[in-house]
Amino acid sequence: MRRNRTKSFFGNSKRIISGLIAITSVFFMPTAEVVAQQKDSIVQLPVFELTDTSVYRRMPVSVINAGSLEQIREVDLGEILRRQPNVSGIRRGGYALDPVVRGFRYSQISVFLDEGIHIEGGCPNRMDPVLAHIEPEQVNSLEIVKGPYLLQYGPAPSASIHIKTRPDQSAFNRGFHATSHTGFDAGRNGLKQHISLLFSAEKAFLSLGGGIKDYDNYTDGNGKEWNSSFTKKDISADAGFRTGKSGFLILSYRGSFGKDILFPALPMDETIGNTNIFSGYFERYDPANPEKRLTLSAYHSKVYHVMDNSFRPQYSQVVPPYNGIMQATAIANASSTGGRFSISYPFKSLNMLHGIDTRITTKDGTRDMRMIMIMDGQEYTSEKKINLWRDALIFNTGLFTSAVLKKGKTEAFIAARLDLNHAESGDTLIVAKEGNLWYKSTPVNQLLYSISGNITYRLTKKTTIGVGLARSQRAGDMQERYIKFLATGFDRYDYLGNPLIKPETNHQADLMLTYRPGKAQLLVNLFISRIDNYITGVLLPPNVARPLSQGAPGVKQFGNVDAAVFTGLEASLSWIPFKNSNIGVSGAYTFAYFTKAEKIILENNQLAGTEVIKNDPVPEIPALDATMIFSYKFRKPRLKPQLTVRAVAAQNHVSISYYEEKSPGYVITDLALNYYPHKSVSLSAGVSNLFDIACYDHLNRRLLGSNEKLYEPGRSFYINLKIKI
Repeated sequence: MRRNRTKSFFGNSKRIISGLIAITSVFFMPTAEVVAQQKDSIVQLPVFELTDTSVYRRMPVSVINAGSLEQIREVDLGEILRRQPNVSGIRRGGYALDPVVRGFRYSQISVFLDEGIHIEGGCPNRMDPVLAHIEPEQVNSLEIVKGPYLLQYGPAPSASIHIKTRPDQSAFNRGFHATSHTGFDAGRNGLKQHISLLFSAEKAFLSLGGGIKDYDNYTDGNGKEWNSSFTKKDISADAGFRTGKSGFLILSYRGSFGKDILFPALPMDETIGNTNIFSGYFERYDPANPEKRLTLSAYHSKVYHVMDNSFRPQYSQVVPPYNGIMQATAIANASSTGGRFSISYPFKSLNMLHGIDTRITTKDGTRDMRMIMIMDGQEYTSEKKINLWRDALIFNTGLFTSAVLKKGKTEAFIAARLDLNHAESGDTLIVAKEGNLWYKSTPVNQLLYSISGNITYRLTKKTTIGVGLARSQRAGDMQERYIKFLATGFDRYDYLGNPLIKPETNHQADLMLTYRPGKAQLLVNLFISRIDNYITGVLLPPNVARPLSQGAPGVKQFGNVDAAVFTGLEASLSWIPFKNSNIGVSGAYTFAYFTKAEKIILENNQLAGTEVIKNDPVPEIPALDATMIFSYKFRKPRLKPQLTVRAVAAQNHVSISYYEEKSPGYVITDLALNYYPHKSVSLSAGVSNLFDIACYDHLNRRLLGSNEKLYEPGRSFYINLKIKI
C-alpha cells in the first residue's frame, strides 16, 4: 500500500530540488579547469574503508568517516555498515537495517554515541534498532570494534559500534560555517535535505542542524514494488563553552522523528517514532601534558514508539483466515539515563585510564487488539489488551580501567571492567504448571566481569603482527527478560521472556597480520569465539503456554544453551597499481555452530517430539562475501569515478534445528562518480545495482504471511550535492 502524498509539501518540491541540483552542477562545470589551474591538488575523499586500523588501535576495528557518508546513496546507517567486511544487516523493510557483526546481533553488539550515550529502542520487533535513531548527516565518524575489546563505555559483549556525533574543541574559533547536503534517489522518488550551521568564537560556539528524508516504496530487480516508504525528520544542537585555558563544556541535543515507516516483513508498521537525546560533556586537561585529563558526561535519551496495522488490508476489511476486521496498536515508552566519569594520566611508560559509568534503562509498553465482526446485521467488537513490558527497569553500574604500553617495536593494551547489573519489572504474570515455575518477575542482581588484552609487534618495517584475547559478559536485555507472547524472531514462534536468564560469557581470540610492501597494504584477521550460556529461544511444552499471535506454532522462552562457537576471518588488500588509481579488495566469512541443539519435530504444525543435534549451525549467519572497489582520480577536471562489485556466496550452512532455509548467492555492481568543481562544492552521482539484479540477502526476513524473502532494491540512480560556506 503506497502512502498518499499528493498534498505533501515534499512530494511537490522533489522535482524542484532535484532540478536545482542539476542546475548547480551545470553552473560549476566550466569552473573545474580554472580551479585545477589555480591549485594543483585534488580533494581525495577515501575509497570506502576496506582497511582496518588494528595496528594503530591495537584491536580489530574499522572506521567510516563523514566524507564517505556524504557520497553514497544509502540513507540508513544500518545499510551503510553492510559495506564493511563481516558486517551485515537484517532487513525488515526499506529502512532501519539491524546490524550483524561476525554473526553477532542485537544486544550482543554494544551500540552507543560519543562518551557512552545509549538508546533503548521501543519496538519489540526491532523496527527501530539503535542506529535508526541517528541520521548519517549527524555523524562525524563510525568505529566498528570486532570483539569484546572496547570496555571503557559499558559492557562490550561481542562487538561495539561507536558513533561519534559531538563536536570537539576544534569547533572553537572557526567563525561562521554553513553546510547543505541535498540528495535525490530516483529509484524510490526519495529526497533528503540537511542543513547545518556553526557560529563560533574563541570562547564559545553554537552548532545547529536539521533535515528531512521522504522516500517512497522501492522496486526489486523483478519489478515488484515493496511497501517500504518512510518519512524522517531530525534536529540537532550543540553549545560549547571554554572554562578557562584548559577546559570546555559541551551541551548537546539530538532529535529524530519518524512517521509512517513501513515494514512488509513485520505484522505492523511504525506510525510514530520520536527520539529525544540530551547530553552534556565536560573535559579538563593539562596544557603541558594533554595525556593528563578528566572527563565527566551525562545523558538522557527517550523513545516514544507507536506501531499499528493501519496500512494493512485486515485493518479495514476481512482477510482470511480472520473472520472479522483486525486492528492492532502497540505503544512503547523507553528511556536510558546515565553518566560517566574518567581520569587519564601518564605513569612511567604507561598511559592509564580509570573511570566509572552508570546506566538506568526503563521500558513500558502495551498492545491493544480489536476485532470487529458483523453477524446477522449486527456489529460485534472484542478487545484485548496485553502488556509487552510493565515498568521494566535495568540498572547497570560499572568500574573500568585500562593501560597502554608503547616500547620499541611493541605496543600493548589491557582493559578490565566490573559491572553490577540489577533488573526488575512490575509484571504480575505468573506461568506455572505442575509445580514448575516458568515465568515470574523477580528482582535479580548479577555481577559481571570482563577483561581484554591486545599486543602488536612490528616484525619488520613492512610487517606487523597482533594478538587479542578477551573475556566478557553481558546480562539479558529487556526483551530477553520481560517480553510476553509476541513473535519477535524469524521463526514465527511467540516469545516469552525469562527474568532469571543467566549472563552470556564470550571468550575470544584474534590474530592480526598487516603487511605494507610499498604501494600495497594487506590486512588479515583470524578470530574464534566461544559463547557460554548462549541466549536463544527454547520451546515451552504446549500445556505450559499457548501462542497469542496468529499462525505461531508455539511459544519459545528465552533461555541459555550450553555454548556456541564462532570462527572466521576478514582480509583486505589495498593497492595503487599506477598514479591516481586505487584498487581495494576485501572478503569475510563466519562459521558458527551450537555444540548441542534441540530440534522441534512438527506434524501438522503441532509438536510431535524433539531431537538433539550436535554441532548444528547457528541460524542467521551471513554468507561468505567479497567486495572489489576500483577508483581513479582525474585532475582536470577534478573527477573521481568508482566501480564497486560485491559478490555474496550461497548460504548452505543452515540450522537444522531452526528449520532454516538456504539462500542463493548474488553479485551486485555499483557505479559512482564524484566531482569537485570548487573547494566549497562536491557532487556525487551514480547508479546502484547497475544490472538490476533480483536478489535477497540471507538475513532478510520473509514477507509477512508467506515464505517469500524480502528482496533487495533494484537499479536506482541517485545524486548528492554538498555545499559548504
